[in-house]
Amino acid sequence: MQQTTRPEPTEEQTKSAGLFVRVLLLLLASTFLATALPLPWKAVAPALAVASIVVAVIGLVKAVRAGLPGSLRITYVLGVGAGAFFLLTTLAQVLFWPLTAAFEDCNQLAVTQSAREACLGNYEDKLLNFTDLLNP
Repeated sequence: MQQTTRPEPTEEQTKSAGLFVRVLLLLLASTFLATALPLPWKAVAPALAVASIVVAVIGLVKAVRAGLPGSLRITYVLGVGAGAFFLLTTLAQVLFWPLTAAFEDCNQLAVTQSAREACLGNYEDKLLNFTDLLNP
């Protein structure tokens, strides 16, 4: 029985994988930072999350085809997971735009911790009560 070995990845393939990891980390970090921005700018976060998922999938495919180490593959899989998490959370905030805007305004005007907690409680109550979503 003849055993075939996969050729070692070239230096170009290794550099390309490293570049994709750096771009993925940059996109994930910028997605994380965009979630903290006020609402008009928060709408950028889902686009950044989609871009990070695309970069992670392309990087994963390249890593598998080139036979790169498993740690890179795991990094890309974790990148897909993190991107999907950010996508779902930021998309929910953008979909509930009026409620999120009201919460941000209330939170910005709150001076004390109890006022901030009241804003959060009101926000949570409105999110749980779907009948009020059309009339915030």
